[in-house]
Amino acid sequence: MNKMLLDIVINALMLATMWTMAPSCRSRSGEGIPAQGHEDVAARSVGGQATTLSLLTYNVLADPLAVQERVPRLLEVIGESKADVVALQEVAPWFLELLAREAWIGEYDYSRFDGAMAAPGGQLILSRFPIQASYYRVLPGPQRRTVVVSTIAVNGRSIAIATTHLDSPLESGPTRAEQLDAIFGMLEPADEAILAGDLNFGDGEEPETSHLPSSYVDLWLNLAGGMPGYTWNIEASDMARLTSFPGEPSRRLDRIIVRSVEWVPGAVSIVGDSPVHPGSKDLFPSDHFGVLGVLKPARGSAFHAGCPRGG
Repeated sequence: MNKMLLDIVINALMLATMWTMAPSCRSRSGEGIPAQGHEDVAARSVGGQATTLSLLTYNVLADPLAVQERVPRLLEVIGESKADVVALQEVAPWFLELLAREAWIGEYDYSRFDGAMAAPGGQLILSRFPIQASYYRVLPGPQRRTVVVSTIAVNGRSIAIATTHLDSPLESGPTRAEQLDAIFGMLEPADEAILAGDLNFGDGEEPETSHLPSSYVDLWLNLAGGMPGYTWNIEASDMARLTSFPGEPSRRLDRIIVRSVEWVPGAVSIVGDSPVHPGSKDLFPSDHFGVLGVLKPARGSAFHAGCPRGG
């Protein structure tokens, strides 16, 4: 399946999870999935105190390709990350149903609309801290991509978490720049803000790169800037190579970008980059690799000296 055809398939699947096309905060009845075994996240967070904050962003691939082979490993990678915040893209209805059955989903609150776990436009946020509010918006651009924003409280400060999947064609740089402006505008009022998602452009590509505010820190560039960090890796993964645009190189499409006075980059790594069949490049948990990042308290923060969660 070439990249253009794949985008058509993905857009059709995304429309199955999108609600009204107006910029709304609510879904139509029955389109969310109640998670099985969901527990009281507020009881576990014990006042929302933390000495580290870990984040995972992962495009899980809406195409139901080799579901029985790749998706169990994909769910393992997400669960084993034990990330405090998980931002997922391309969450199709079939994947949402499988995710809701996982035992570890009970450890998370989630972006919900009409009370149910929901992924408008394919975007979903999971959080070990209680989610105070969630909303979504349809972004400008022909592919009608969305952004989901959820607000959590950690160490007494509000953090707005956004996840998105920007327009994909190589020539859509101006559209992505406009989408970035819209997203960062939504995040502006928050004390602290994090954008974690599939931005669909590589390092240094313009005009998008110029629309990343200087007040935000890219975890990968801050901690591992000397390494390429490709999350769309056509040399390593046949899944990526076979669905790439003509002439498209490997790129770092998936990012975690943070604006905070309380948190600074602590660690970052690529996940989901081991093939399902060892020694083969044919099948991975997804066509994208995920990014796992850890934030630590900034020097001078009340939690810099170390205080156990709930301590």
